[in-house]
Amino acid sequence: MVFFGAVALVMMVIGAGLYHLSASERTPASAMAAVSPQASGKPLERTAAFPPLSLPSDDAPHGSAMEWWYYSGILRAETGQGYAVHMVVFVANGLVKHTVMHAALTDLQTGKRYVSQSRTGGTPARSVAYGFDFRQEGWQVTASPSFHVLQANFDGASIAFDLGVSGPVVAHRAPGSETPGLLDFGNSGISYYYSRPRMPARGSIAIAGKSVPVSGELWFDHQWGEFDVLTLGWNWFALHLDDGSDLMVYELFDMDGRKVMTAGTHSDAQGSQAIEPGQVELAPGRTWTSPKTGIGYIVEWDIKLPTGVLNIKPFFADSEFDSGATTANVYWEGPVKVGGSRQGQGFLELSGYDRLRAKPAKSK
Repeated sequence: MVFFGAVALVMMVIGAGLYHLSASERTPASAMAAVSPQASGKPLERTAAFPPLSLPSDDAPHGSAMEWWYYSGILRAETGQGYAVHMVVFVANGLVKHTVMHAALTDLQTGKRYVSQSRTGGTPARSVAYGFDFRQEGWQVTASPSFHVLQANFDGASIAFDLGVSGPVVAHRAPGSETPGLLDFGNSGISYYYSRPRMPARGSIAIAGKSVPVSGELWFDHQWGEFDVLTLGWNWFALHLDDGSDLMVYELFDMDGRKVMTAGTHSDAQGSQAIEPGQVELAPGRTWTSPKTGIGYIVEWDIKLPTGVLNIKPFFADSEFDSGATTANVYWEGPVKVGGSRQGQGFLELSGYDRLRAKPAKSK
Protein backbone atom coordinates (compact mmCIF):
# COMPACT_ATOMS: atom_id res chain seq x y z
CA MET A 1 0.00 0.00 0.00
CA VAL A 2 3.04 2.22 0.34
CA PHE A 3 4.89 0.88 -2.67
CA PHE A 4 3.88 -0.16 -6.15
CA GLY A 5 3.17 -3.61 -7.47
CA ALA A 6 4.35 -6.57 -5.42
CA VAL A 7 5.65 -4.47 -2.56
CA ALA A 8 2.18 -3.00 -2.05
CA LEU A 9 0.80 -6.48 -1.52
CA VAL A 10 3.36 -7.19 1.18
CA MET A 11 2.63 -3.92 2.98
CA MET A 12 -1.04 -4.84 3.22
CA VAL A 13 0.00 -7.95 5.13
CA ILE A 14 2.26 -5.92 7.40
CA GLY A 15 -0.56 -3.50 8.11
CA ALA A 16 -2.80 -6.37 9.11
CA GLY A 17 -0.18 -7.79 11.44
CA LEU A 18 0.45 -4.49 13.14
CA TYR A 19 -3.00 -4.54 14.68
CA HIS A 20 -0.81 -6.64 17.95
CA LEU A 21 -3.61 -9.42 17.82
CA SER A 22 -1.21 -10.02 18.89
CA ALA A 23 -0.27 -12.06 20.48
CA SER A 24 -0.48 -7.50 18.95
CA GLU A 25 -0.98 -8.07 19.57
CA ARG A 26 0.02 -6.00 19.47
CA THR A 27 -2.53 -9.11 19.14
CA PRO A 28 -4.34 -12.04 20.23
CA ALA A 29 -7.35 -13.70 18.67
CA SER A 30 -8.94 -17.09 18.20
CA ALA A 31 -11.89 -18.72 16.53
CA MET A 32 -12.01 -22.47 16.98
CA ALA A 33 -12.41 -24.40 13.75
CA ALA A 34 -13.12 -28.06 14.49
CA VAL A 35 -12.25 -30.93 12.21
CA SER A 36 -13.01 -34.66 12.58
CA PRO A 37 -14.04 -35.82 16.09
CA GLN A 38 -11.80 -37.85 18.38
CA ALA A 39 -12.78 -41.25 19.74
CA SER A 40 -14.22 -39.44 22.76
CA GLY A 41 -16.62 -37.61 20.46
CA LYS A 42 -14.99 -34.25 21.18
CA PRO A 43 -13.99 -32.27 18.04
CA LEU A 44 -10.28 -32.52 17.27
CA GLU A 45 -8.58 -29.13 17.35
CA ARG A 46 -6.75 -28.09 14.18
CA THR A 47 -3.94 -26.78 16.42
CA ALA A 48 -3.28 -30.35 17.64
CA ALA A 49 -1.54 -31.05 14.32
CA PHE A 50 1.08 -28.36 15.01
CA PRO A 51 4.33 -28.86 16.97
CA PRO A 52 3.98 -27.67 20.59
CA LEU A 53 5.50 -24.39 21.74
CA SER A 54 9.18 -24.92 22.54
CA LEU A 55 11.24 -22.34 24.43
CA PRO A 56 13.81 -20.90 24.25
CA SER A 57 14.17 -22.07 20.63
CA ASP A 58 10.85 -20.46 19.63
CA ASP A 59 12.13 -17.02 20.65
CA ALA A 60 14.02 -17.01 17.34
CA PRO A 61 12.56 -15.97 13.94
CA HIS A 62 10.52 -18.62 12.14
CA GLY A 63 10.24 -17.37 8.56
CA SER A 64 6.43 -17.47 8.72
CA ALA A 65 4.14 -15.15 6.79
CA MET A 66 3.86 -12.79 9.75
CA GLU A 67 5.86 -12.48 12.97
CA TRP A 68 6.39 -9.84 15.64
CA TRP A 69 8.18 -9.25 18.94
CA TYR A 70 6.48 -6.64 21.14
CA TYR A 71 7.49 -4.77 24.32
CA SER A 72 5.38 -2.35 26.36
CA GLY A 73 5.24 -0.99 29.88
CA ILE A 74 5.88 1.82 32.34
CA LEU A 75 9.33 2.50 33.81
CA ARG A 76 10.17 4.90 36.64
CA ALA A 77 13.14 6.88 37.89
CA GLU A 78 14.23 6.70 41.52
CA THR A 79 12.66 10.12 42.07
CA GLY A 80 9.31 8.83 40.86
CA GLN A 81 9.06 10.18 37.30
CA GLY A 82 7.25 7.77 35.00
CA TYR A 83 7.78 6.97 31.33
CA ALA A 84 5.69 4.71 29.10
CA VAL A 85 7.40 2.77 26.32
CA HIS A 86 6.34 0.50 23.52
CA MET A 87 8.67 -0.97 20.90
CA VAL A 88 8.00 -3.64 18.29
CA VAL A 89 9.62 -5.49 15.39
CA PHE A 90 7.41 -6.81 12.57
CA VAL A 91 8.67 -9.20 9.88
CA ALA A 92 6.38 -9.94 6.92
CA ASN A 93 7.18 -12.60 4.33
CA GLY A 94 5.37 -12.40 1.02
CA LEU A 95 6.56 -11.76 -2.50
CA VAL A 96 9.11 -9.56 -0.75
CA LYS A 97 10.31 -9.73 2.87
CA HIS A 98 10.13 -6.56 4.95
CA THR A 99 11.12 -5.63 8.50
CA VAL A 100 9.40 -2.75 10.31
CA MET A 101 10.17 -1.21 13.70
CA HIS A 102 7.87 1.07 15.71
CA ALA A 103 8.67 2.80 18.99
CA ALA A 104 6.94 5.34 21.22
CA LEU A 105 7.98 7.09 24.43
CA THR A 106 5.55 9.09 26.61
CA ASP A 107 6.72 11.37 29.40
CA LEU A 108 4.03 10.77 32.04
CA GLN A 109 4.83 14.07 33.77
CA THR A 110 4.17 16.30 30.78
CA GLY A 111 2.25 14.11 28.35
CA LYS A 112 4.90 14.78 25.70
CA ARG A 113 5.00 11.89 23.26
CA TYR A 114 7.90 10.84 21.02
CA VAL A 115 7.34 8.37 18.18
CA SER A 116 9.50 6.91 15.45
CA GLN A 117 9.33 4.18 12.82
CA SER A 118 11.56 2.55 10.24
CA ARG A 119 11.21 0.04 7.42
CA THR A 120 13.65 -1.93 5.32
CA GLY A 121 13.59 -4.75 2.80
CA GLY A 122 14.79 -8.13 4.01
CA THR A 123 15.60 -8.96 7.63
CA PRO A 124 18.46 -6.92 9.13
CA ALA A 125 19.13 -9.52 11.82
CA ARG A 126 22.20 -11.38 13.03
CA SER A 127 21.95 -15.07 13.82
CA VAL A 128 21.56 -15.75 17.56
CA ALA A 129 21.11 -19.20 19.08
CA TYR A 130 17.66 -19.33 20.69
CA GLY A 131 17.13 -15.60 20.17
CA PHE A 132 17.27 -12.72 17.71
CA ASP A 133 19.31 -9.60 16.98
CA PHE A 134 17.60 -6.92 14.87
CA ARG A 135 19.59 -3.77 14.06
CA GLN A 136 18.21 -1.07 11.83
CA GLU A 137 19.06 2.65 11.47
CA GLY A 138 20.74 2.73 14.89
CA TRP A 139 17.96 0.79 16.59
CA GLN A 140 18.50 -2.54 18.31
CA VAL A 141 16.20 -5.30 19.55
CA THR A 142 18.27 -8.26 20.75
CA ALA A 143 17.41 -11.36 22.76
CA SER A 144 19.19 -14.41 24.13
CA PRO A 145 17.97 -17.01 26.66
CA SER A 146 19.32 -14.82 29.50
CA PHE A 147 18.75 -11.17 28.47
CA HIS A 148 17.11 -8.76 26.01
CA VAL A 149 18.37 -5.35 24.82
CA LEU A 150 16.28 -2.45 23.45
CA GLN A 151 17.64 0.76 21.92
CA ALA A 152 15.87 3.41 19.87
CA ASN A 153 16.31 7.05 18.91
CA PHE A 154 13.62 9.67 18.45
CA ASP A 155 13.68 13.32 17.48
CA GLY A 156 14.83 14.79 20.81
CA ALA A 157 14.83 11.58 22.85
CA SER A 158 16.25 8.05 23.12
CA ILE A 159 15.83 4.84 25.12
CA ALA A 160 18.28 2.08 26.10
CA PHE A 161 17.24 -0.87 28.27
CA ASP A 162 18.55 -4.23 29.44
CA LEU A 163 15.88 -6.80 30.29
CA GLY A 164 16.21 -9.95 32.34
CA VAL A 165 14.55 -13.22 31.33
CA SER A 166 12.72 -14.22 34.49
CA GLY A 167 9.20 -14.83 35.66
CA PRO A 168 6.55 -17.04 34.08
CA VAL A 169 5.98 -17.58 30.38
CA VAL A 170 2.29 -17.46 29.49
CA ALA A 171 1.22 -19.63 26.55
CA HIS A 172 -2.11 -18.20 25.39
CA ARG A 173 -4.75 -20.55 24.06
CA ALA A 174 -8.06 -20.37 22.27
CA PRO A 175 -11.27 -20.54 24.33
CA GLY A 176 -12.05 -24.19 25.05
CA SER A 177 -8.70 -25.33 23.64
CA GLU A 178 -6.34 -27.81 25.26
CA THR A 179 -3.40 -26.69 23.10
CA PRO A 180 -1.26 -24.06 24.87
CA GLY A 181 0.51 -21.43 22.78
CA LEU A 182 -1.64 -21.80 19.64
CA LEU A 183 -4.66 -19.83 18.44
CA ASP A 184 -7.01 -20.84 15.64
CA PHE A 185 -8.39 -17.95 13.57
CA GLY A 186 -10.59 -20.19 11.45
CA ASN A 187 -10.42 -19.13 7.81
CA SER A 188 -7.75 -16.54 8.71
CA GLY A 189 -5.21 -19.19 9.74
CA ILE A 190 -3.40 -20.37 12.87
CA SER A 191 -0.89 -18.51 15.03
CA TYR A 192 1.51 -19.20 17.87
CA TYR A 193 1.31 -16.67 20.76
CA TYR A 194 3.03 -16.41 24.14
CA SER A 195 3.97 -13.63 26.57
CA ARG A 196 6.48 -12.83 29.27
CA PRO A 197 4.32 -10.37 31.25
CA ARG A 198 6.96 -9.12 33.67
CA MET A 199 10.46 -8.80 32.27
CA PRO A 200 12.64 -6.79 34.71
CA ALA A 201 14.09 -3.79 32.88
CA ARG A 202 16.82 -1.30 33.74
CA GLY A 203 18.34 1.42 31.60
CA SER A 204 18.02 5.07 30.72
CA ILE A 205 15.74 7.52 28.97
CA ALA A 206 17.20 10.69 27.48
CA ILE A 207 15.01 13.71 26.69
CA ALA A 208 16.46 16.96 25.35
CA GLY A 209 19.95 15.72 26.17
CA LYS A 210 19.18 14.88 29.81
CA SER A 211 19.54 11.19 30.70
CA VAL A 212 17.48 9.63 33.51
CA PRO A 213 18.09 6.10 34.91
CA VAL A 214 14.86 4.08 35.02
CA SER A 215 13.69 0.61 36.00
CA GLY A 216 10.51 -1.45 36.08
CA GLU A 217 8.84 -4.31 34.22
CA LEU A 218 8.00 -4.61 30.52
CA TRP A 219 5.41 -6.88 28.92
CA PHE A 220 6.81 -8.99 26.05
CA ASP A 221 4.64 -10.61 23.35
CA HIS A 222 5.77 -12.89 20.54
CA GLN A 223 3.40 -14.06 17.80
CA TRP A 224 3.95 -15.77 14.46
CA GLY A 225 2.18 -17.94 11.93
CA GLU A 226 0.34 -18.14 8.63
CA PHE A 227 -2.59 -15.86 9.36
CA ASP A 228 -4.45 -12.88 7.92
CA VAL A 229 -6.65 -10.57 10.01
CA LEU A 230 -7.46 -7.82 7.51
CA THR A 231 -11.19 -8.25 8.14
CA LEU A 232 -10.92 -7.81 11.93
CA GLY A 233 -10.09 -5.10 14.45
CA TRP A 234 -9.49 -5.44 18.17
CA ASN A 235 -9.23 -3.92 21.62
CA TRP A 236 -6.25 -5.43 23.50
CA PHE A 237 -5.33 -4.99 27.16
CA ALA A 238 -2.06 -6.04 28.86
CA LEU A 239 -2.35 -5.21 32.57
CA HIS A 240 -0.11 -5.53 35.62
CA LEU A 241 -2.38 -5.73 38.70
CA ASP A 242 -1.36 -4.72 42.22
CA ASP A 243 -1.89 -8.23 43.61
CA GLY A 244 1.01 -9.41 41.45
CA SER A 245 -1.15 -11.05 38.79
CA ASP A 246 -1.35 -10.18 35.09
CA LEU A 247 -4.31 -9.92 32.77
CA MET A 248 -4.41 -10.04 28.98
CA VAL A 249 -7.85 -9.48 27.45
CA TYR A 250 -8.78 -9.03 23.81
CA GLU A 251 -11.98 -8.32 21.94
CA LEU A 252 -12.29 -8.87 18.21
CA PHE A 253 -14.79 -7.02 16.05
CA ASP A 254 -15.64 -7.02 12.36
CA MET A 255 -15.57 -3.99 10.09
CA ASP A 256 -19.22 -3.23 10.88
CA GLY A 257 -18.24 -2.92 14.55
CA ARG A 258 -19.93 -6.18 15.63
CA LYS A 259 -18.19 -8.17 18.35
CA VAL A 260 -16.75 -11.46 17.17
CA MET A 261 -15.07 -12.72 20.37
CA THR A 262 -13.90 -11.63 23.82
CA ALA A 263 -11.35 -13.76 25.69
CA GLY A 264 -7.94 -13.64 27.35
CA THR A 265 -5.59 -15.05 29.99
CA HIS A 266 -5.15 -14.39 33.72
CA SER A 267 -1.76 -15.38 35.16
CA ASP A 268 0.02 -15.28 38.52
CA ALA A 269 2.80 -17.12 40.37
CA GLN A 270 0.71 -20.31 40.41
CA GLY A 271 0.25 -20.39 36.63
CA SER A 272 -2.13 -19.13 33.95
CA GLN A 273 -5.77 -19.73 33.13
CA ALA A 274 -7.60 -19.00 29.90
CA ILE A 275 -10.59 -16.68 30.29
CA GLU A 276 -13.62 -18.03 28.49
CA PRO A 277 -15.83 -15.65 26.46
CA GLY A 278 -18.69 -15.91 28.98
CA GLN A 279 -16.39 -14.90 31.86
CA VAL A 280 -15.42 -11.45 30.54
CA GLU A 281 -17.31 -8.50 29.13
CA LEU A 282 -15.91 -5.20 27.84
CA ALA A 283 -18.13 -2.17 28.35
CA PRO A 284 -17.03 0.86 26.28
CA GLY A 285 -16.79 4.30 27.86
CA ARG A 286 -15.42 7.65 26.69
CA THR A 287 -14.38 8.13 23.07
CA TRP A 288 -11.51 10.39 22.01
CA THR A 289 -11.32 11.71 18.44
CA SER A 290 -7.90 12.40 16.95
CA PRO A 291 -7.58 15.98 15.72
CA LYS A 292 -4.99 14.77 13.19
CA THR A 293 -6.82 11.87 11.53
CA GLY A 294 -10.44 12.33 12.64
CA ILE A 295 -10.52 8.71 13.89
CA GLY A 296 -12.53 8.09 17.06
CA TYR A 297 -11.09 5.67 19.64
CA ILE A 298 -12.78 4.22 22.72
CA VAL A 299 -10.13 5.07 25.32
CA GLU A 300 -12.03 4.22 28.54
CA TRP A 301 -13.39 0.75 29.34
CA ASP A 302 -14.87 -1.38 32.10
CA ILE A 303 -13.66 -4.98 32.12
CA LYS A 304 -16.31 -7.08 33.84
CA LEU A 305 -14.95 -10.30 35.38
CA PRO A 306 -16.39 -12.79 37.91
CA THR A 307 -14.03 -11.25 40.50
CA GLY A 308 -15.18 -7.67 39.92
CA VAL A 309 -15.06 -4.76 37.50
CA LEU A 310 -11.81 -3.11 36.38
CA ASN A 311 -11.99 0.53 35.27
CA ILE A 312 -9.48 1.32 32.50
CA LYS A 313 -8.51 4.94 31.79
CA PRO A 314 -5.61 6.29 29.70
CA PHE A 315 -2.85 8.41 31.17
CA PHE A 316 -3.29 10.58 28.08
CA ALA A 317 -6.02 10.23 25.47
CA ASP A 318 -3.71 11.34 22.65
CA SER A 319 -1.75 8.11 22.09
CA GLU A 320 -2.38 7.63 18.39
CA PHE A 321 0.40 6.09 16.29
CA ASP A 322 0.27 7.03 12.61
CA SER A 323 2.38 4.40 10.85
CA GLY A 324 1.49 5.43 7.33
CA ALA A 325 5.19 5.71 6.44
CA THR A 326 5.83 2.03 7.19
CA THR A 327 2.61 -0.02 7.36
CA ALA A 328 -0.04 2.30 5.89
CA ASN A 329 -2.35 2.20 8.91
CA VAL A 330 -3.16 4.12 12.09
CA TYR A 331 -3.69 2.68 15.57
CA TRP A 332 -3.91 3.74 19.23
CA GLU A 333 -1.35 2.44 21.70
CA GLY A 334 -0.79 3.91 25.14
CA PRO A 335 -0.42 3.46 28.91
CA VAL A 336 -3.51 3.05 31.07
CA LYS A 337 -4.45 3.13 34.75
CA VAL A 338 -6.47 0.33 36.35
CA GLY A 339 -9.04 1.09 39.06
CA GLY A 340 -12.19 -0.50 40.43
CA SER A 341 -12.05 -3.91 42.11
CA ARG A 342 -8.25 -3.94 41.72
CA GLN A 343 -5.58 -1.36 41.02
CA GLY A 344 -2.78 -1.49 38.49
CA GLN A 345 -1.41 -0.19 35.22
CA GLY A 346 -0.64 -1.44 31.75
CA PHE A 347 -1.14 -0.85 28.03
CA LEU A 348 -4.14 -0.66 25.72
CA GLU A 349 -4.06 -1.15 21.96
CA LEU A 350 -6.96 -0.18 19.67
CA SER A 351 -6.60 -1.50 16.13
CA GLY A 352 -8.79 -1.47 13.07
CA TYR A 353 -10.66 1.72 13.96
CA ASP A 354 -9.30 3.35 10.83
CA ARG A 355 -11.02 0.63 8.77
CA LEU A 356 -14.37 0.63 10.55
CA ARG A 357 -17.37 1.53 8.45
CA ALA A 358 -18.02 4.94 10.04
CA LYS A 359 -18.67 3.72 13.61
CA PRO A 360 -16.76 2.36 16.64
CA ALA A 361 -17.02 -1.21 17.90
CA LYS A 362 -20.41 -2.11 19.35
CA SER A 363 -22.37 -5.14 20.50
CA LYS A 364 -24.59 -7.09 18.17
